[in-house]
Amino acid sequence: MFNLKKTAALGLSIILSASALTGCGSSDKSSVKEAAESFMEAVKTGDRDGINTWSNSEVANGYFVSLFDSEYLEEQLLNSLNNPTLEDSTITRLDEFYLKYATMMEEYQVTEVTVNNDDTATVYVTMKNSFPYDVVTSDETSAKFTEASTIYNNENQEELLKINEEQGSDAAVSKACNDLILIALDTYEEAIAGSEPITYKLALTLEKNAETGSWYVTGVQSYDSSVAGTGAPATDTNTKATEASSTDLTPSSSASDSASTESN
Repeated sequence: MFNLKKTAALGLSIILSASALTGCGSSDKSSVKEAAESFMEAVKTGDRDGINTWSNSEVANGYFVSLFDSEYLEEQLLNSLNNPTLEDSTITRLDEFYLKYATMMEEYQVTEVTVNNDDTATVYVTMKNSFPYDVVTSDETSAKFTEASTIYNNENQEELLKINEEQGSDAAVSKACNDLILIALDTYEEAIAGSEPITYKLALTLEKNAETGSWYVTGVQSYDSSVAGTGAPATDTNTKATEASSTDLTPSSSASDSASTESN
């Protein structure tokens, strides 16, 4: 016999269960979005504590975050040049230059959030930068610096050789490094000033902390890489949005090579 009360109770139970599940999914989605936005805001503002809070150590100390870390980028440059003695004016110019990278993210927006059944999530984010990552390593910019450094070599060879003889090779290398760094910065700042803002699309991977229930970023990929399933980190794929490499932001190799040539 058809039991109306039992049928009604079963229907109500299904409805309540569905509502509960929907509520949980909605709550997770909101938490995931908050975590992604908090991470992006921390990167944008250079908030190291925030970066550490909203991402794991691999991401916090990884390539994507380092793109906006002016202190790290400057340190990498100086290390690659064997930490030459620089004039105060050169250090000031370097500080100003790398601050451009620290502040290049103008805005970001979460465009899609997907929460998976295994306590992971994927968030797509658009990020607008005031200039492209790789603008200083374009063929045009590299050619301009090569031309400028060649002119410098020709015009200052005798002076540098004299310094090398009278004061030693360290002094000659220091002089050449200071001069070539300033030439490089002039070239790169001109390239940045002449570039247009660019929008990148990123895919953030997040995981849920089983103990606290909070979400944190565990990976940053380019959108194309994420869709292709390659797992390559952001800026490591051959897409317009991700052409830069870890050496692109340190104009060190050319300057270092030229400086070494000058002192010999």
